[in-house]
Amino acid sequence: MGSDAPSRARHLGAGWLPARSLRSSRDNLAGALAGAGALLLPVAMFLPWYRDADADGGTLVAWGGYWFVIAEMLVLFLIGAGLALGVLAGRPLGGPAVHVVIGFAFLVTITVVIALFIVRPGGNAATVVAFGGYVALAANGMIKGGTILMAVNARKQMASGPAPA
Repeated sequence: MGSDAPSRARHLGAGWLPARSLRSSRDNLAGALAGAGALLLPVAMFLPWYRDADADGGTLVAWGGYWFVIAEMLVLFLIGAGLALGVLAGRPLGGPAVHVVIGFAFLVTITVVIALFIVRPGGNAATVVAFGGYVALAANGMIKGGTILMAVNARKQMASGPAPA
């Protein structure tokens, strides 16, 4: 009975055995990228995105722009935070959900580029682009890059098979 207890405890997942992390260093990098982008995105939304083209030089932040850009950025912030927390919890996102997140991040990129350079609030002659939109694009790229790394890591893990017990 004494020798049977450790094998039984190992089978039942006893707390005294050190648990091996399911995270790889590649997942940590992906989570760090997504987390950094998620932290940077709300900051970017408070930075000036547009400046008046005339002499007074007033600025406009993302909150004063298009409502759909604001909604997409907030959803992307929540996704990025969820990706980072998932990696920290040892459960990185995988499967078709990764592809949906990558697609959504590309959609946000296209929408922000259109809002920054093609159809600016107040008209293209009345406003010029300030630096906040560029920071938002960088944050979006970080979240998208972290998600792409998660997709690559999931594919590599599927190709190599399950981890040894």
